[in-house]
This record gives sequence, structure tokens and C-alpha cells, in this order.
Amino acid sequence: MIISVLDTIYALATPQGKSAIAVIRISGKLSRTVPALFGVSRQLPARQVGYFSLYDGQKHIIDDVIFFWFEGPASATGEDMAEIQCHGSSAVIQDILTVLGNASGFRMATAGEFTRRALDNDKMDMTAAEGLADLIDSETSLQREQATAQMHGRLKQPVSAWRETIIAQAAMLESLIDFADEELPPALDTEMTEALDRLITSLAEILDDHHRGEIIRSGIKVAIIGPVNAGKSTALNALAKRPAAIISHQAGTTRDVIEVRLDIGGIPVILQDTAGIRQTDDDIERQGIDLAREHAKSADFRLIMVDGSQPDWQTDIAPILDWFDTNALIIANKADLSSPEPQHNRPPAGFEQLHLSLHRDEDIIRLEQTLERYLSVTNHQTGNAIITRARHREALTTAYHHLCAARQLDIARQTELVAEEFRAAAQAMSRILGYIDVEDVLDHIFSRFCIGK
Repeated sequence: MIISVLDTIYALATPQGKSAIAVIRISGKLSRTVPALFGVSRQLPARQVGYFSLYDGQKHIIDDVIFFWFEGPASATGEDMAEIQCHGSSAVIQDILTVLGNASGFRMATAGEFTRRALDNDKMDMTAAEGLADLIDSETSLQREQATAQMHGRLKQPVSAWRETIIAQAAMLESLIDFADEELPPALDTEMTEALDRLITSLAEILDDHHRGEIIRSGIKVAIIGPVNAGKSTALNALAKRPAAIISHQAGTTRDVIEVRLDIGGIPVILQDTAGIRQTDDDIERQGIDLAREHAKSADFRLIMVDGSQPDWQTDIAPILDWFDTNALIIANKADLSSPEPQHNRPPAGFEQLHLSLHRDEDIIRLEQTLERYLSVTNHQTGNAIITRARHREALTTAYHHLCAARQLDIARQTELVAEEFRAAAQAMSRILGYIDVEDVLDHIFSRFCIGK
């Protein structure tokens, strides 16, 4: 089948399976004719609701449905668009889709095609489409807040303002180039330099965000590391509230990295249980220890688990502390087997220590609360624009470097070079909003959407 953007597309917009209600979306110039395909002769005015009985080709009733029709461009996709709300029976859904599939000019939508048409028809920009994709994938309240903020222009608004300022400055420089024999007014030179300084300062502040937006979108990686039999897998299971990892008194039970996704106070967390650290001749276990080291180094935060009932446990974790600088909490486990806060086992300087027992519910709650406190600081949000993807950061960094390069030039004597740096910065901003060089990005984004989205 040849796919055309002129086709009228349709898709189930609700999950497959039995449900009270299912929604089938249709977008395109033939959407208004949908009732006639099911034997309904009544025409429905735009933006009104109709209650119809739909029939198949043998004039057998399929279902009683609610039907909406929206006339473009006043619709979600910018095209004529319809929705059928039917009962969520697999048979009903399939029969309705079959009738639509047999109709001339109709075809099943591809993944994300409804949103792609909305983008093509200026119903949203690229950052809003990315925000919608993140909203669909969101698992925690913080991810949802960030996604909806981006959908409503949290990134678009400042980027658009910066882009317009850069374009205005570039246009002024172009006019100066056309009158190269004229002297640049001192006031104009000062004005452009001040505007350039403001742009550079704003971008520097945005880029100095410790990658918070990307971390929220993908989740904070928290690695549980420490010697064997310290209770790392027990901690994972306690925080996950399910037996995600095998627990055994036998040393070296965990060989690979086990990951679980958690919601801790609305913060998305990827919790990683790693192999116990010790000297071993077992090749497989040694590979697991190497993986533990790699994950500890790359993690956003670490829980260093030790057996608090053992004397001088500091010597066991000394090599581990050399793997990273900060962002770690020491958990002295097995407090039920030792005296409270043993004097001979104080934490190293710069590290907080929790002395607890993972067999006590109140201590697990205390661990969750402490972890939430640490991660809340990591995820602290400011009023700045949110950079949620690598491509945003790359484009803003590129714009920043071009503006810094322009600042090093003499506006009066090197006007053409300054103008070129401004043009390059404006192009980088345009890529964020989806004005240029976006086809590959669009294909990647929309391929992850639901068919009916």
C-alpha cells in the first residue's frame, strides 16, 4: 500500500482489550463521511455530538456509539477529524475498523501520525511534540509535571525569545553590511554588545543545570554497592516492595546488575543492585564486580551498603570510595546484631551514615525518607527552561559557542563575521523548535508513539 499524507487515517486510540468504552480516531478530508459508511444517513454539524447505530455491510448492527466531528483547522490535527466512542468489545472494535479499512481513501494510521499531522499543521511545535511523547512515557508525578510544562511552552518560550533576539541583531548587522562605508554609531555598538552579553549569560545559566531535565526524564540512577553479604539485595527488595533479587547467605549470589524502576516521592529512580565487592578467583564473579564498579562510577547517586555488625567495616569500603567523589550515603546494616552507632565505625569525612536494620519496617521507611531527601536536592527545579533531551543541550551549547565567538569579534570592523556567528546561533535555536533539519528527529520521536496518537 502506498502511504499518502492526503489519506484519511484512522486508529484505535485506547488500549487493546476488554473495556467499557473504546475510542477510534479518524483524521482527514473524508472523516465527515464516516457515518455514511455505517448506514447512517443523518449529517452531523461540526462540534456536535451524535448518537448513532452503526451497521456493517450486511446491515447487521455493530454497536450504538457516540460520534463527534470537528471541522479543520479547529481540531487536534488541524484537519477534519472525527471520533467514534463505542463499547470496548474486541469484536465491536474489529468490525468498525474493518469497515473503515474497506472504504476507499481510508487507511490505518502509522505510529504517531495524528501528532505528526498536528505538527505539520502548526497545531504544536517540536518541543510540544516531545513533551507529549514524554507525557505518554511518564511514570512519576515529577516526570508528568516536566512533560506537561514542556507541552505548554516551558522550553519553547525562552528559546523563541532568544531566537527572535538573535535574528533581530543579525538583521541589524546585515543592514550595517549594506552600508559598510558608514561609521557604526557608538550607541548602537554598545546596545548590541549589551544584548549579546545578556544572551550569553541567559544561555550559560540554562546550560548550568546539572542535567536535571534529562535525569528526571530518564530517571535517577542509584547504585547499591558494597562488600558481599551486606544486604544489598535485601535493600533492593525492600525499596521495590517485591522480591526482585535473589537473597542468600551464600557470598557472591548476585553476579549481574539487577535494575528496578521506582517512584520515590514522585522522583523516578532506577535502582541497581550490584555484585558484592571482594577478592575472588571466580571469573564470572570478577566480571560482575567489574560491572559493579562501572555502574557505581556512572550512577547519579550511590548507596554504600556495609555490615554494621562487623568491626572495622571502613577498611572494606575504602577501595570503593576511590571510585567516585561524592553523592553517596553509607548504610550500616544489621543494626539488630550490633550496638547502636558503634564508636569504632564512624563514617569517613564527607559521608552521612544510617545505622539500621533492613528487617525492621520503621528502618526501611527511614531509608526511603533519607533517600528521598537526597534525591530531591538532586532534582531541585528552578524557574529556568527545562532541557530534557540531548539534542536540546547540543543545540543550545552550539548557539552559546557561536555567541561567545561573536563576542570576541569587533562589531564595527568585523561585522560580516559577527553576522555569520549570529546566523549560526539562530539556526541552532531553530533546530530545537523544529524549523530546520528535523526529519530524522521526527521519525525517531513518532515511531515511539501509540498508533492512535
